[in-house]
Amino acid sequence: MTAKYFSCFYTPKIVHLLALNRFSYQMKRYTTGISYWTKQQKRGVFGLVCACILLQIAYIVIDIPSAKQTFSKEQLIVFQQRIDSLKAQEKAKQYTISSFNPNFISDYKAYVLGISAEELSRLQSFRETGKYVNSAKEFQEITGVSDSLLSTIAPFFKFPDWVSKKKAGSLEAYDNKSSAKIIKKDLNTVTTEDLLPIRGIGEKLSERILKYRERLGGFSHKKQLSEIYGLSDEVVTEVWKHFDLLSPAHITKIDVNLASKKELSKVPYLSYKEVETLLIFRSEQGNIQSLNELQAIGFSAEKIEQLGWYLKVEK
Repeated sequence: MTAKYFSCFYTPKIVHLLALNRFSYQMKRYTTGISYWTKQQKRGVFGLVCACILLQIAYIVIDIPSAKQTFSKEQLIVFQQRIDSLKAQEKAKQYTISSFNPNFISDYKAYVLGISAEELSRLQSFRETGKYVNSAKEFQEITGVSDSLLSTIAPFFKFPDWVSKKKAGSLEAYDNKSSAKIIKKDLNTVTTEDLLPIRGIGEKLSERILKYRERLGGFSHKKQLSEIYGLSDEVVTEVWKHFDLLSPAHITKIDVNLASKKELSKVPYLSYKEVETLLIFRSEQGNIQSLNELQAIGFSAEKIEQLGWYLKVEK
């Protein structure tokens, strides 16, 4: 019976069970604790842990000097000026720079030219005293720009003809000129260059004045100059010291009773909504006998005066 009982087990199965039991014993031996480690293994692990701890302590405690190079303030300033001049030369290649009067440099112009904010501030402070720069050398003395930057932008300097004709200019040259009799020019024909010498007018304002003049078809009244955004009362007063309305504006008045919607839309002082209101008023009331009748639709006396420069009433 015993032989018959064990006959159900095959020899391969028995071998497999014995091998599995041996492998489980070995795994248990190496994973249950350090009690199964040999002395060599224990010493190796202990030595490795001690080495890690010592290296960590050394890294924290020992101050390893690093190679640092210090520069004086003067060296840093010279280095920064060199960088600024290189930037200016690079910008000069990228942008097309036209001739300009260095007495009137805007913030954007200074940025394009590579002039620092500090250098521009020195120029503006000098200009606030009522004096002008008359040569490239004086420009460098006042602003403190580097030689390399000056050599890049100086060829674009444009001074008034009377300054360039002098053998040796002086900082009082402009003041002496201003004391002479001023010959007024026509504001309806002046160019941007004519406006730049006026204190308080730079490139942007001069271009804005000319664009507004073109939009109006020419200045009809001195009041119109004060309508330009950015012009203070002081600057307007200074403009009229040097300019006047010597020639009439080229404006062809249109009949308010016959003007079409398109023609009325071109009148500078009429908005699209006001044109609509005026046409409705004209269709309801019939022919307009006087521009003063437009007060009925909310037009002020000042606005009617302005419209009188562009509109007329044919009777």
